[in-house]
Amino acid sequence: MSYTTSKSPIERLMDYYVRNVPHATQKRISTWLFRFLVGATVIVVGFPTYVMLKASIQPELELFSKTFLFVPRNPTFENFAGLFTETSFARFYLNSIVAALGTMVISVVSATLAGYSLTRFTFPGKKRLAQSVLFSYMFPPLLLALPMFMIWRDLQLLNSYPGIILAHSAHALPFDIWLMWKFFQTVPISYEESAWIYGASRLRAMRDVAIPMALPGIIAVSIFSFAISWSDFTFANLLLTQESMKTLPIGMLGFIEQQAVNWGLIMSASVMMALPAFLLVYFLQSYLLRGFSVGGLG
Repeated sequence: MSYTTSKSPIERLMDYYVRNVPHATQKRISTWLFRFLVGATVIVVGFPTYVMLKASIQPELELFSKTFLFVPRNPTFENFAGLFTETSFARFYLNSIVAALGTMVISVVSATLAGYSLTRFTFPGKKRLAQSVLFSYMFPPLLLALPMFMIWRDLQLLNSYPGIILAHSAHALPFDIWLMWKFFQTVPISYEESAWIYGASRLRAMRDVAIPMALPGIIAVSIFSFAISWSDFTFANLLLTQESMKTLPIGMLGFIEQQAVNWGLIMSASVMMALPAFLLVYFLQSYLLRGFSVGGLG
């Protein structure tokens, strides 16, 4: 019996490339290809951000000029001033900050305690419970938001800070718990056992030993929870219908419709909306990367 192998043209070309092109040449080609991909990514991601920043500090006449300016001739902060004095943006901003910080606190406390318990305590079905927590995160937010709307309506939690904070926490917690569960698995229990020998209670050993060692995971959970709440549209659109309670994603939608011709104002609103998430990631990126890598995502 004879076996025949048929290769596609691309596979034959790759075979020819590997066998006939010198290794040094292959290395140079790989280096330049990598540089090209990094450069293309920076342009695709960075150029829209640059246009947004530039438009936010350009006067209206200069912004709509037929001549494209890479650097504004007359930069101004009038767009930012008008944003807070002529629109409801400040109210939307405050609502988003309260919702995001509340979600972050509840998620960090709950996920830390749940992750620690799943790691350190033994009970029937523990592993399946932890896996089901992550599985619940796979449900699309819209499927959870509709029944949540009916429950929240009966509990009179619509258009309230507790209502939107609990909704965002419920959405973020499955992944947060799974991340902390994986992170606490990397913290050796021998450190806590040493604390127990010296008379520390389990609660004190967790507080003084385990939690400080799990700090990168806790910070990763903080950033993730904050970002979930800050950018959420689905839950906020269903649960927050009053104008005074709207968060930034919902408020921005109406804001864009009202200010369709004022691009400077819209761009300054976009900059302000991106600023908190940018600052969080910029100052805590080392903790974030370490938390995700130890948690098994890196």
